[in-house]
Amino acid sequence: MADYVAQVKQYNPDGALRYYPGSPQIALQMMREDDRLRLFELHSTEIGVLQNHFAGAGKRVMVQAKDGFAGLKSALPPPSRRGLALIDPSYEDKGDYRAVIEAMRDALTRFATGTYAIWYPQIQRRDAQELPNKLQRLAPGDWLNVTLKVAAPAADGFGIHGSGVFVFNPPWKLEAALRSAMPYLVKTLGQDASASHTLKFRQT
Repeated sequence: MADYVAQVKQYNPDGALRYYPGSPQIALQMMREDDRLRLFELHSTEIGVLQNHFAGAGKRVMVQAKDGFAGLKSALPPPSRRGLALIDPSYEDKGDYRAVIEAMRDALTRFATGTYAIWYPQIQRRDAQELPNKLQRLAPGDWLNVTLKVAAPAADGFGIHGSGVFVFNPPWKLEAALRSAMPYLVKTLGQDASASHTLKFRQT
């Protein structure tokens, strides 16, 4: 958690926490000299914001106005044969759940040893609740699934009450780091007594 906060502070050099760096900016800050960053955004407004933000980042960063699922397919396997893909669709379109499964089935065929982190919401919707189990059945090797519930589900059945991340081929020591960090996150971010976390890990 201290490493994460340090990344946020790096984007706020005057000491006041005015800006939150999203995952693309944090990835840029953590890149090594030989690393490359590929970003895909389909939303007509957001792609302009993303392109402007990374305009001075040089050739190491590529921002494309493209569907992320199609972009992932075009990027695999990477020349280095090493890579991390963060997949975090909005899931506002219920077809995104099916698209995630199809994209991962293809990605694991093209680049089986890659690390893939799939974010998903905790909501009262069957598609969201079934997604981790469907991803688990695709995994040819190691996988990790972590969830953070910050509040009880809403009485009307709407809204998000937590998040989850499913990771194919999780990095070494990630499981141990999460076991240490998750209780702190529950205590710090929990909004009511139902706040909790789960952590499942399979190592082959």
